[in-house]
Amino acid sequence: AGLRQVVDMMIVGGSSSGSGGGSGGGSGGGQYEEDDANLKVSQVVKGEMSAKTTYQRSAKGPVSISECSADGKFIVIENTGRKDESLGGYTMKRVIDGVEKASFAFDRHFNLRPSAKVKVFAGKRPANAGPNDIEANVPSWGIGSNIITKLVNASGEDRATHVTQTVYTS
Repeated sequence: AGLRQVVDMMIVGGSSSGSGGGSGGGSGGGQYEEDDANLKVSQVVKGEMSAKTTYQRSAKGPVSISECSADGKFIVIENTGRKDESLGGYTMKRVIDGVEKASFAFDRHFNLRPSAKVKVFAGKRPANAGPNDIEANVPSWGIGSNIITKLVNASGEDRATHVTQTVYTS
């Protein structure tokens, strides 16, 4: 009843008589219910939002992009094959909401061992990074609602792709 009195006072025009509960009597009662219902609906629309994120990965060959951190701190490349894969001359490119944000070129002697992963960190590598993890000279891989990460070979062919799409609804 306390909240209802406060809302009643706001609708009626700020009267602070504190005359008790109830709907306020007279024609104001019906109006109150309608306003109250609209108030609840607008709070739900403004206050609640949900996000649905989908991931799609593809690769031509044993090397794939297995993970992209949501905060833009790292990208994981994985060799699912049975032999060493040379990533020399490969470039990792990141397009966020239609704009190319970051790219990184692997050293020409970089090899990824069979069943191994390498985490490519944006900026400084943390202390708990693995011995094979490397750092890219980019401040962040970036964040957004439509992210395409590609691994491109020296001939310009896409060898692996990781797509993240987030749709927000209220």
